Amino acid sequence: MKNKVTKLMLLLTLAGLWSCNENAPIIPCLSCNDGEVIVQPTDKKILVEEFTGVRCVNCPAGSAEIENLLDIHGERLIAVSIHAGFFSTPYANSNEDYTIPEGTALEGFLDSPLGYPTAVINRKLFENQDDLQLTQTSWGGLIQQEKSELSPLILDLNLTFDEGSRQLTANTKIQPAENLTGEYRYSVMVTESGIKDVQLTPDGEIEDYEHKHVLRDMMTPFNGESIDEDFTVGTTVEKEHQMTLPDSWDFNKVTVIVLVHETGSSREVIQVEEKSLAD
Repeated sequence: MKNKVTKLMLLLTLAGLWSCNENAPIIPCLSCNDGEVIVQPTDKKILVEEFTGVRCVNCPAGSAEIENLLDIHGERLIAVSIHAGFFSTPYANSNEDYTIPEGTALEGFLDSPLGYPTAVINRKLFENQDDLQLTQTSWGGLIQQEKSELSPLILDLNLTFDEGSRQLTANTKIQPAENLTGEYRYSVMVTESGIKDVQLTPDGEIEDYEHKHVLRDMMTPFNGESIDEDFTVGTTVEKEHQMTLPDSWDFNKVTVIVLVHETGSSREVIQVEEKSLAD
């Protein structure tokens, strides 16, 4: 009797394992040459798009809060600082104008803010919020809330950079862990940190203020490129974009950010990834 029970338990265990393997989506690995992996929904990363400007006296406090949140949440949080709007006009002694057409367009696309500092989190309209723009006091709680979410997309971002020609190539592979319907777009942002330039602060103008995560350019239109391929289990959607970095940019402080987001009434980010050229 004991042997029969043992055999029965073994058969039930094997049947359970077979059932699990039968149902789980098995698709090719993104980063290995052979073998297969079971792709499951992954932790959703959080994109915070801060709107700022060199003439915004309160924006350094907002930028400091962004750095504090990055320290807390680590790789789960990805930051972009967009210089746009009436606070972004450079001073006569500014080294550069950090406004770009894509940044100005994003300000309108993401519900123009009434005041700064302000930020958009995963381009999501949260409960009890009238628009996407959020005041500084709400950032921490909503970012923590988003950390509990999973994403059905896996993004694998690879960068190549030629120092001679300063050509940057961003290659992204997108794999769904489940079948998705709807319309999606894909955006590529390029940011630079460690930029020393003028900034208005409560103590007056500071000429060597350090600007971080500055949106320098986009390899796609401001509202992204259409993704025509279907997001079905077992498929891989691959995107590649190139640009030449200006000589004035410190490529060791340049980061590329890719995001897949909805289009239409919802602009919510489904997944986001970043990689630094210094990595």
